[in-house]
Amino acid sequence: MPARDPRVRAWLLAGVLLSFFVVGGLGRLALGGSLTAWDERVLERVAGLRTDTLTGWMGVLSAIGAGAIAIPSGLLVAWLLHRRGDRIASRCYLVTVLSGWALNLLLKQAFGRPRPAVLPHLDGAGGYSYPSGHAMLAPLVFGLGALLLARPGPRWVAALATAAGLALALAIAISRVYLAVHYPSDVIGALLAGTGWAALGIAVYSPLGPRPVDREPSPGTAPRVAPGD
Repeated sequence: MPARDPRVRAWLLAGVLLSFFVVGGLGRLALGGSLTAWDERVLERVAGLRTDTLTGWMGVLSAIGAGAIAIPSGLLVAWLLHRRGDRIASRCYLVTVLSGWALNLLLKQAFGRPRPAVLPHLDGAGGYSYPSGHAMLAPLVFGLGALLLARPGPRWVAALATAAGLALALAIAISRVYLAVHYPSDVIGALLAGTGWAALGIAVYSPLGPRPVDREPSPGTAPRVAPGD
């Protein structure tokens, strides 16, 4: 799916606008009583599903989405892309992830939603609640990273890798609700924001266009140069 195609880029930008329209609307609702009451009911139901084993696994998922693992993972993805010669993809990934992290901080300050207080927190959490930082960065670090890393291979490999990255992002988001450090609407808005921001990065940097195959040029032909070189 070449992002250089104007139609593809238009659809990506439309998706970005829609996602952030929903994020903004959900954020406004999150400051009211009706959505918070629904959030609290969901948290109480989720608490009824807790077991020691499940809590342990949810703690692992939450840790994967934290900076101690997500940051080195992101740096590794950027390094692999650059080493492979995909300079556009590497730049797209780095700028999109870093700006997404900054955007999350701005959104938290803009909405200023307190953390859930209906249940004891089972994991550390600081700052405001909406949107979840773990859930917003997970689609960027793992979903976008998997897509860009798997892009040169067969389409089914890229699709499978991207689905796996997004599934991990969803699991991280669920873990934050399970551990009672975020409301469900916090992670819903965060997943939309992270996915929308990843789409914006693809639309701006166009890292999904076809790459020439790296090979020795035949006699009498000019060498082929990969995009970004």
